[in-house]
Amino acid sequence: MSARTARAVATAPAPARPRRHEARPRRHEAPPRRTAPAPVPEPRRRAAAPARPRPRLGLLVIPLIALLLGGIVWINVSKLAFTAETGRVVEQARVTEAEVVRLRAQLERADATVVDRAQVRLGMGLPAASSITPLRVPAQ
Repeated sequence: MSARTARAVATAPAPARPRRHEARPRRHEAPPRRTAPAPVPEPRRRAAAPARPRPRLGLLVIPLIALLLGGIVWINVSKLAFTAETGRVVEQARVTEAEVVRLRAQLERADATVVDRAQVRLGMGLPAASSITPLRVPAQ
């Protein structure tokens, strides 16, 4: 073998893998013998297409996701603030109800003393049990 042939064999590309559309040998058949590979044609070069800007999907999706997550956080913070405000209102309502109960009791005590004083002043007090004498009506 000449040096040129040895160099050609050494630089020859590896045999191509069978393509899907080619028939594969069955298990009991021996694979076909390969001959020297066919020369690989050089790929065709395309004409340079005019450069046009390609929209970047990531540049649009990332801000949308950030906006969506920011909206979710804003809603949760608003809900938490609303819950805290509701708790303050409920506590204020309880304090007010307790104050109303206390004021009603104080008013009833004041009314009772005013009524008692008026009864005593007008002589409408209840007599003691021993001072009551029944009236006797004469029979006719």
